[in-house]
This record gives sequence, C-alpha cells and structure tokens, in this order.
Amino acid sequence: MRVPDFRKIVKFKRGFWEKLEKKTMTQHRTHVQVEGRGSEGKTIGKKLAKYTPAYARRKRAGTAAPNQRSRVVDKANLTLTGKMMDSFRFIRSFNTGFIYGITDSKQAQKLRHNQRKRVISSSEDPLPINLQKKVVKAMASEIVNNIEKTLNVGVQRISI
Repeated sequence: MRVPDFRKIVKFKRGFWEKLEKKTMTQHRTHVQVEGRGSEGKTIGKKLAKYTPAYARRKRAGTAAPNQRSRVVDKANLTLTGKMMDSFRFIRSFNTGFIYGITDSKQAQKLRHNQRKRVISSSEDPLPINLQKKVVKAMASEIVNNIEKTLNVGVQRISI
C-alpha cells in the first residue's frame, strides 16, 4: 500500500468554501433574525438584549422608521427595515476559508452600534456554536470525500 498524499486529503477547494459560505451566511442571518440570538454562549448563543421600552413601542406601532419591515418586539432580531441584515454579502473566499460581512459603510456603522449590546459576531465567537459545529461537520465530510478520491477507495461513513 502506498503512502497517501495528506496535503490532498486536507486540501479544500475554493468551490467548497464558496458553497459553505452561502449556507453559513444564510444560517447566521436566520439565527439572528428568526431566533433572536447572538454568537456568544456555550450552546446556541445568548438571546439578544431586549429593545428599550420606547423603541419597542415605536417598532410595534410601525412608526420607528420609514419603510419599516418588522414589528417584532418580543425578541430583538436586528430587523427594522431589513437593510442592515440584507447588506450581509459574500466578500471573498480563499483556499483556506471565506469572509462574509457588510461592505456598505452606513449599514456597517449600524451593526457596530448594535454590537455594543447585541453581539452577533466577535473574534472569540465568530459564529454561534451550533453553526461552528456545522462548519466543522462540512469540513470533515469534505475530508472523507478527499480520502475517497486520493486513495481511490470507498469509505464507510458512520455518524456519531
């Protein structure tokens, strides 16, 4: 039996990262907008801090902003007009990963302001733990695919 080329086994092509980025970005936005949770915490992320009573009253009434999209106030979801969360974009993929975020300076400033109380990403917790696990699982699956290709053999996958 020959020694496998381990560089090929752990190599991820840019297409893999681009596909994973799209899924991750969508799930991250859903995590914030639907579940009202940030990235901090040991399990699925802490609930985002509640809105102030005055802001919640205006948002519920639909008078907080022109073109208001959301009236949800029982949980913070960082969606009033939707512009900030809609401005999340794919920025770049590498052979070693990907970057997504907000490139619109006005929307980025809004997010920085929101991050003071409602952290959706940080250097310690760039993604909520459950999304981090999904990224790791996708990477493990790609390694299995690479093993199959490199060794030219079938691999039996066992879920734990």
